[in-house]
Amino acid sequence: MSTATAAQVRSALDAGKGLLRLAPTWVPRSFLMPGKRIKLHPDDIYAYGAHRGGIDERWFASTTPAANDNRTPDEGLSWTVVDDKKAFTLVDAVGLEGERLVGKTMWAAYKRWPVYSKYFDNMGADPASHASKR
Repeated sequence: MSTATAAQVRSALDAGKGLLRLAPTWVPRSFLMPGKRIKLHPDDIYAYGAHRGGIDERWFASTTPAANDNRTPDEGLSWTVVDDKKAFTLVDAVGLEGERLVGKTMWAAYKRWPVYSKYFDNMGADPASHASKR
């Protein structure tokens, strides 16, 4: 994991004129079949191995670890890219420069990055999404 400093986070923010460049965050799911439409190379769909499932989600600006069995330590977390290399996680950056990243009002209310977005690319419906409709 990262050992970012506040100075590194500020430097990345300054270089990006207030924005952090984030690497794609790909998340596999063992209980779903990938739809193969999220622009991954076919060789990368099962990058974590067939036992982990295919990658069928892309997460944006995430400070939330994926709740997967046998996950990697940083699975689901967004990484900041500096000089074309993964430098530190967004969760580390928020821990060091939260108010600057989230804004004063949101930081005062939540003391964290309060939201993220996902693209889902499942071949069929998520079986869990139907459980509450029965």
